[in-house]
Amino acid sequence: MKKFKYSARDAKGQPVTGEVEAKDPQAVADILHDRGLLVVSVKEATGFSLERLNEINIGGVPMKEKVVFMRQMATMVGAGLPLSRSLEIMTQQVANPQFKKVLKNVLDSVQSGKTLADSFRAEEEVFDNITVNLIEAGEESGNLDIVLEKLATELEEKDDLAGKIKSAMIYPAIILVIIAAVILLMMFVLVPAMADIYNDFDAELPFITTALMSMSDFVINYWWALLVGALVLFIGGKFYLDSPGGKRTFDKLVLKIPVVGDIVAKMQISQFTRILSLLLGSGLSIIKAIELTADSLSNSMFRETLMEAKNEVEKGGPLAIPIARSEYYPLLVSSMVAVGEETGEMDTVLAKVAEYYKNEVDTATENLSTILEPVFLVVMGVAIGFIALGVYMPMFQLSAVMG
Repeated sequence: MKKFKYSARDAKGQPVTGEVEAKDPQAVADILHDRGLLVVSVKEATGFSLERLNEINIGGVPMKEKVVFMRQMATMVGAGLPLSRSLEIMTQQVANPQFKKVLKNVLDSVQSGKTLADSFRAEEEVFDNITVNLIEAGEESGNLDIVLEKLATELEEKDDLAGKIKSAMIYPAIILVIIAAVILLMMFVLVPAMADIYNDFDAELPFITTALMSMSDFVINYWWALLVGALVLFIGGKFYLDSPGGKRTFDKLVLKIPVVGDIVAKMQISQFTRILSLLLGSGLSIIKAIELTADSLSNSMFRETLMEAKNEVEKGGPLAIPIARSEYYPLLVSSMVAVGEETGEMDTVLAKVAEYYKNEVDTATENLSTILEPVFLVVMGVAIGFIALGVYMPMFQLSAVMG
């Protein structure tokens, strides 16, 4: 997309100027014509201006911006305001530079005659497949305002969960930093100082002290090798996790980690039930809903189970059976899915299950810091105790000899 400056006249003959993004001047003329303007001139915007500094944005579009957008769009569309006018208002009031640019593109696309879903589909970096398909279902059913409101709620819950997880990890992260800082301080300062003293006595040192001094020497003299090794491990690990096999192995191992695995599993089940309920309630077919839900899950084990279930459902089988066979989905989930299939109210039943697991995830994340705190304290105690023992054990031996 290029940016063009235009000059035009409205229906009353008044001059109108501005900027618009389009692929070429003809597309700009089409957009202006759809707005009821008579084109006078169209020129590509070139050069640097201070206004372009506002377009610089780091970090993408915040989730809160999307939530506000969806909720306000739902209000305006539900009140009977035309879609293009609603988008125009939202474009003017959005503060995030990147999101403003995206909404301008969406507005231009809608004004050129495309649907909102197709306009969103062109901005895949901001609007995912679930959002696009829900919008498409809302437009086809005439319930766009209801779908937008549901999307706002979904994005809000996702943002809320991410915030809780980040908050729960702050304390353990601080403890880890303190542990690393204390160990490095001892290795670079305390151990070398004590080593000089013990070398003056020329006495035989305990194995633990010798090992500690060797470790300290290595850290001081070859710190760069440690950094290179850490960098190689990081890059290698990233490449491994980016591969299908590596991602699958990692996801499987994560589920076996005490506490963490339980939280991850509950998060995936909450996501599965919530998204599938939302998609089915918006009128999507069961096959399409399962496929989109599977794509939204981050853990390979849960995603593979759903894709296998989709294949069986396509052949006419029930969804509950492949879920019941999986070791990762609890019996409660498969039982409730079976109830939903029998009653024909799958979306309602799944919504209740999603609410239950949402509460479970909330409780688990709130208790995460409490559970991890003693673990990290023990790790810190063992590490510092090992160093202290290596430093002070020769002192006790020397005192005994001199005594």
